[in-house]
Amino acid sequence: MNPENPPVTPAEIIDLILEEMRAEVLEMRYCNVVRSVYHVYLNSRELRRLGPVMQRTKVEATRALNEELAGLNKRKLRLPGFAVNHKRYETIGDGWVIEFHENTDDDAAENPLIVQSEFAVLETPASDTDDRVGTDTVRITRRQISGLTTTTTETVRSPNLMNRKPSGIVYATIQYEDDRGSQSYEMTKDRIKIGRGATDCWVDLRLHSKQDISREHIQLRIDSDTGKFFIKDLSTYGTTVDGRRIPSSIERASGEEQDKNIEVPLPAKAKIGLAGVLELQFRAAKR
Repeated sequence: MNPENPPVTPAEIIDLILEEMRAEVLEMRYCNVVRSVYHVYLNSRELRRLGPVMQRTKVEATRALNEELAGLNKRKLRLPGFAVNHKRYETIGDGWVIEFHENTDDDAAENPLIVQSEFAVLETPASDTDDRVGTDTVRITRRQISGLTTTTTETVRSPNLMNRKPSGIVYATIQYEDDRGSQSYEMTKDRIKIGRGATDCWVDLRLHSKQDISREHIQLRIDSDTGKFFIKDLSTYGTTVDGRRIPSSIERASGEEQDKNIEVPLPAKAKIGLAGVLELQFRAAKR
């Protein structure tokens, strides 16, 4: 290993997560809320190398976060003759969320470790069909191969989807072949995003393919009342269903994007074409 390109270590990952936890606190009336969702992005080389200790790293990161939170809650301001009770430091939701992902961005080799942190979101979408309502601010810290660490704050869409938990029910299966070979994915949420994704762009199913595939390419949704599926095109180069192009839901003007919330019905069995370079075999589960 080139000494100028130090490998990523589990300890470094945990330290960076702790730095993100300390970096910003939301002061409420009765408590202080800390960031509790951490997405760790590693380039393909580091992901393979650290694969055997990934689960152990997650366990130790959770332990370190709990210790840090307990430490914050022990600190009290002491004045002679007075007892001052500080607001407690708390997390939102079901505790710490730590997930590992492969960084497939073009500059992944130069950024072997990225930690994206955010506050958990519990609210449900404003409507059942519009998941792009609202934004969320995330911190993204990059450790470059030079060892330099940089932090940026960015706004991402669809925070509700990022924190929506799987139901445990398999609604559909999606089979496809990307740059990694044949793949299969089970849809266990009532709404998912599919695309190339990025460190600042969340998708449930991340495709490893040409850049003609948009970072957010399509959205699939099942209506809980009828059990019918719907598809929304969010892409730049288009989407087809069984060979027929569907209308884009995104209107682009003056560098801005507006979601017109256009969905079309998706058959229980369908071939979904993405930008003419990749095909998804969609099959709804029998109910």
